[in-house]
Amino acid sequence: MPPLRTAPGRVPRAGPALAGAPTGTSSYGRRTTVPESRATLADIAERAGVSLAAASLAVRGKPGVGDTTRQRVLDIAHELDYRARSSTSSPGAIGVLVRARERDHIESDAFYGSVIAGITEECATIDADLRLDSLTVDDQLNPVSTPRLVEAPHIRGFLVLGTFVSAETIRLLSRWPVVLVDSYTAEPGMFPGVVSDNMGGTAAATSRLIGLGHRRIALVGTNPAAFPSILERRDGYTRTMLAEGLEPWYIDGQHHTPGPCVAAAVQALDQEPPPTAFVTANDAVALELMGELRDRVPRQVSIIGFDDIEAASLMRPRLDTVAVDTRAMGRLAVSMLRHRLTHPDDAVFTAVQGASLVVRDTTAPPP
Repeated sequence: MPPLRTAPGRVPRAGPALAGAPTGTSSYGRRTTVPESRATLADIAERAGVSLAAASLAVRGKPGVGDTTRQRVLDIAHELDYRARSSTSSPGAIGVLVRARERDHIESDAFYGSVIAGITEECATIDADLRLDSLTVDDQLNPVSTPRLVEAPHIRGFLVLGTFVSAETIRLLSRWPVVLVDSYTAEPGMFPGVVSDNMGGTAAATSRLIGLGHRRIALVGTNPAAFPSILERRDGYTRTMLAEGLEPWYIDGQHHTPGPCVAAAVQALDQEPPPTAFVTANDAVALELMGELRDRVPRQVSIIGFDDIEAASLMRPRLDTVAVDTRAMGRLAVSMLRHRLTHPDDAVFTAVQGASLVVRDTTAPPP
């Protein structure tokens, strides 16, 4: 898994997932006894051949799993002497608010679906109930309605995915502990969060192309008013180009509706001289562009995406892209929220999930 770092200007902290974990030395320097390890829910799930979520439902007597599966899980739990966490150690119900927009592209489902999978896995390991609701947003990803989940009883805290949290939404959520996941606020420092290394990832993609000999590299699918994570990707590209003495070439557009900017990128290839490589805002833009260019990639032009959604490795040729461990982002967000529930006065910080370049088939030296 790529390394984590704290965002610039934030207070570096030990991983929140370790909060409350037993250590060998007390705060006064005396040795303390670390309890013997015992069976975990993950052990049971692995033995039973089911997901963590299914194992959690089975041992807690919740609906959602079949009778045969439930009995198999319970038998293994008994065999391993599994003891569920008490209600006092469980974080209770966690609310997850996921942005919803009518024109969301496949990239959105793939990216946030993987984040939610990580959230679900971590909630299962700590016996936390998970409540999911949509947060309707406009084209600028600003919330436009109040999700019903904020009125639900027994919610201990919220994870907010993929939105720009307005001042009104901040006021709405301020009575709960909140962790942002790929989300940004009008008041930085209000909530802790988890983001991906957008700037570093796009810088690595651009450097890859420069190293292959490309000099006319265009960025497709961003714009100066884009969502902050997309602006960070734009910034990573721009800084890398300028550092190498190269002129940035922007083919602006919307990353969630790639059609117009993809058409403009195809038209740019008729210019003289044309671009020899494209860095794209995300995999959705890259995959649509590949569909238009077909066998011209990478023979005539190279392409690199961002996010490494599943379709990136299924396309032929397979897409070079920047990978982010989105499941790890989800798991970390739950751990941070759990820490926040017990340490509400700790300093607010943003954890940055590292990104890594995945080289496959769509980059080559310029023609």
